[in-house]
Amino acid sequence: MNTFDDDTLLADRLHRIGAAAPVPRPDLPGDVRRGRRRALRARLVATAGTVLAVGIIGIGGVALRPLVVDRATDPAESPTATSTSSVGRAESVAQVLPSTFDLAINLIFERDAVLAGVPEVVMKPVQDATDEAIVTWTAKAEQIDGGDQELAELASEIQQSLAALPETRSIARAKETRLQGVLALSVISNDLLAIPTLVPYVGDAEIDDEIEALGHLGPAFRTLGTQRNIMVTALAKREAMQHAGAAGAAGADALSKEEFAELARAEAEWRLSLSALYTSSSEPQRDSLDQITINTATDGAVGIPAQRAVNQVLITGNLSRVTMTPDQHTASCTELIRGLQELSAAASNELIADLAALDG
Repeated sequence: MNTFDDDTLLADRLHRIGAAAPVPRPDLPGDVRRGRRRALRARLVATAGTVLAVGIIGIGGVALRPLVVDRATDPAESPTATSTSSVGRAESVAQVLPSTFDLAINLIFERDAVLAGVPEVVMKPVQDATDEAIVTWTAKAEQIDGGDQELAELASEIQQSLAALPETRSIARAKETRLQGVLALSVISNDLLAIPTLVPYVGDAEIDDEIEALGHLGPAFRTLGTQRNIMVTALAKREAMQHAGAAGAAGADALSKEEFAELARAEAEWRLSLSALYTSSSEPQRDSLDQITINTATDGAVGIPAQRAVNQVLITGNLSRVTMTPDQHTASCTELIRGLQELSAAASNELIADLAALDG
């Protein structure tokens, strides 16, 4: 079967999986878009439990139920013409977005370092990078316009979680409570990635599309992390089986049915989120996505080795066609995440500049 046949088969399969929870389309009316973006945020901050339980089942030996976070999902009015107050609020939130994405991604890397069980000498610079990002984000967050109660409450929750980060890290260091610490780190990063969905629309079509695009980055980062955790765990298990000379060493037994199902769901949402991000983004950011994904942004970034490996697993149901090692998969995912991190900063700064021009 050639690559094009694989992609067609996988697309058909993922279409059926993803249809149950589609990402909001970027061409919806403003009030509906706002309501669905809040629903998107609710989904973003409510799924850390299931995602991580699957990815790290071998660490804790138990499965966790999903975390449930009650978030408002009713549509709110969106301006049909540019409004001075909405522009001002949007500018206020936009100013914190570059540091928001930076901190969220640093926390994701710290969480994954905990999962990997890296030694203290490796963990320290990772935590130092997070701590520096916290200082920057906190200073920016204090300047957010307090007119949005939902945003103010979210920012307050994040600040409380960051204040408890030393305790969270201690919990994550202990083998018996590592799962609890990992989940806490994931909740903080998910809360941070929900902030872009709360930037108010301003009534300018192009700028509102930029705001819409930023809201799709959170699910993209989250689902990419889900896939990475599942794949690296499975590849490491296969490697151990190969060293032991066990049956199924080609990868047929390295992935459980539950892990396969979660991988398929994550890939379906990843494709929807990335495609929606591409459609809503400005031309410069679409060009960046083309470079990052090797012109496969609307096809699940299959130009990236790690994503091709995910597709091979979903097509065959096992790892038999995957030749990557755990380290190679991690490196490929890290490169993709870093590319999206640069994109998030560029898109945030573009929004800030465009809002300033509109306000001026």
